[in-house]
Amino acid sequence: MLKLFRKIGAIGAASLMLAVVLAACGGEDPTATPRPAAMPTPADTMMEEPDAPTPTPADTMMEATAEPAPDTGGDTGPAPTPTPVPRPTATPLPVDPGFDAESYFRGRTIRIMVGFNPGGGTDAQARFMSRAWSDYIPGNPRLVVTNMTPVITQRNFVWNSEADGYTIAVEATPGIFDQVTPQAQFDLREVSMIGVTSGKDAFWVTHHSTPYECLETAINGPVTLTIGTSVPTPADLGSTVMIPYMADQFNIPLEIKNVAAAGSAEQYLMLERGDVNSWTSSTVWYQLPVTRPGWTRDRFIKPFVDMSFPGYILGPNAEGPFDCPNVNDLLPDDQKPVWLAMNAPRTYASKNIIGPPGIPAGPLTALRDALADAMADAAFAAGMEKFTGIPNNFTHGEVAQQELYDATQQFLDNQGLIGEIQEAMYAKYVR
Repeated sequence: MLKLFRKIGAIGAASLMLAVVLAACGGEDPTATPRPAAMPTPADTMMEEPDAPTPTPADTMMEATAEPAPDTGGDTGPAPTPTPVPRPTATPLPVDPGFDAESYFRGRTIRIMVGFNPGGGTDAQARFMSRAWSDYIPGNPRLVVTNMTPVITQRNFVWNSEADGYTIAVEATPGIFDQVTPQAQFDLREVSMIGVTSGKDAFWVTHHSTPYECLETAINGPVTLTIGTSVPTPADLGSTVMIPYMADQFNIPLEIKNVAAAGSAEQYLMLERGDVNSWTSSTVWYQLPVTRPGWTRDRFIKPFVDMSFPGYILGPNAEGPFDCPNVNDLLPDDQKPVWLAMNAPRTYASKNIIGPPGIPAGPLTALRDALADAMADAAFAAGMEKFTGIPNNFTHGEVAQQELYDATQQFLDNQGLIGEIQEAMYAKYVR
């Protein structure tokens, strides 16, 4: 079984190189413990102005989260050597000296697209930005939030939008795994990256009804852990293939339920109804005291394992500690590169703001600088953490553009091998 996974050591080596790149280029990890307070009531989605394109959002919103995967048997030969990745230079874009950002954005509407239901962390950040970010954008344009699901539909919509800076998106993950699904029309190497506001954290928690405390207690355990996610095909496992991979390595009983919708809002309901007994996500750990007060304090859910990007350790949220180890400390050394190959595309960046490809240097630079100015403002940064419960970890758009290119190319170079794992995990764990 492990032959297939060890065979992709080449992926791991490439991904470890990526980790060095990201550590060198990315923002600093947050050190302060966020203290989420009561969430203000978000503004209702505003009516669209005539100058904004009119999407057709789904009446029922859903968030596509990825989940687990299994194992195969035979050795299929030596792994190919990953192709070296050319790295774009992170230098300021040449802006037309005649470009006037103030007049370009004044009186206009910027639509912020969200690919998930209202109530989750991505939606919360977009709604905070719709209120507070305009003050930093030249011309103070109006910002409105539009929810469009599933997330792949929203990504396609933004990709096909006019490259004018008036249609952008707040994304929950870089979306690298989404790019290779059959429905995808986008290439993340070409989108216009505005900036990354958080990232590097990921977790797995279990329902209070399970007998497990941390991952080590579930090895050959008596109760099957269940996770709900939308996975009609093996490719839809996306980066959550790392969950079944982990279950396979540690002999953890696992079942992945293929559900229609699997965003934060749906996960809350599935846990409350008892449809599932565990959940994996990013960023939401710090948001839980805001969105579900008492869940951590009363141990309605319990920490299971920290799956954050190497070097980032989950701290306590406002109600309690995350007192289970990071999976990087549990895996044998020869499996860490394989884990990183699947984990990095999801965790190196979480909330990020992108636009369609080809936004001209003038408006793109204005939006990048406006985001950087906002994130550098203590009042804005603290307000966003308070509203969303998500700790900030900012990376400027120029650097984030390069990181996204590198991470996407690295994944594409090794897509076939990761696909084999997805196929195996899907066959073994998805029901």
